Amino acid sequence: MNRLGPILLAVLLLVGGCVDLPGEAGPPPASRLLAGTFQLARDPESPAAIWTRQNVGGKSPAFEPIEREVAYTPVAHRFTVAEPDLTQHVHDYLAQAAKQRWMPMLVAAFTESGACPSERSPAVGDLARGLGDGKAIVVLEPRLLGGKCADTARVTRYLNASVRQLRAEAPNAFVFLDVSAGGTVDEQHARLISAGVAQAAGVTFGVGGYTPAAQLAGPARKLYDALAAATGRSDYFLLADSSRNAAVVTGTCNPRRCQDRTGLGAVRPTGRTSASLAHRPRGL
Repeated sequence: MNRLGPILLAVLLLVGGCVDLPGEAGPPPASRLLAGTFQLARDPESPAAIWTRQNVGGKSPAFEPIEREVAYTPVAHRFTVAEPDLTQHVHDYLAQAAKQRWMPMLVAAFTESGACPSERSPAVGDLARGLGDGKAIVVLEPRLLGGKCADTARVTRYLNASVRQLRAEAPNAFVFLDVSAGGTVDEQHARLISAGVAQAAGVTFGVGGYTPAAQLAGPARKLYDALAAATGRSDYFLLADSSRNAAVVTGTCNPRRCQDRTGLGAVRPTGRTSASLAHRPRGL
């Protein structure tokens, strides 16, 4: 293994009352991201999975490729504040994955694009209660850090408090902060430190974007080194989203060449990747 240790520049598929602040939590789970026989979870609630269940035994020529290349592809599920019962949904989602010995992947997208977060979000507490002691990968608020909210201090306070709360109340969750909004390595480093990356499991890149993982590798390595020097930790995981396959587009939907034959915008993870994430962009 190279000097980056557990870094995973993985092929990803990205499918979005006040609470008291918890005390200081310990470091993230020491176990590997995928320990034992756990595999990354498929999303039984994805459109492809629902379609295949509805068309079992049918004669559609699309059934086999959709089942194999989309429905069976590990993918994350997007949770928002619009959930009627966020805690129960998260709990049920984790329970279903646990039965299959799958590692579920969740995207916690509680802040609308362009908006600023509340200082403390009830949704984070609801998420933590749903996670409980279960294992899961949680990507916290993609594109919020360094994004369109002008009140950067509020963003970092909110993310810092959210990471600490999730670490304290959902101790087996792997919580990731996201730097997909861009910026230089120095800017991303400063934002992550302020946002509580010392308590997080790692960092995600390129969520909903078009940059190939190979292009992210250099900046990711530099960011990893900077975080390790600042926090004294050398166990961060780095995950990169390649769902749009680095295609150049002018709109918000996945480009045609980035989609497989089903037109659902998913591509199969390649190589010996250890982790995969999925995000369905708006407009898909």
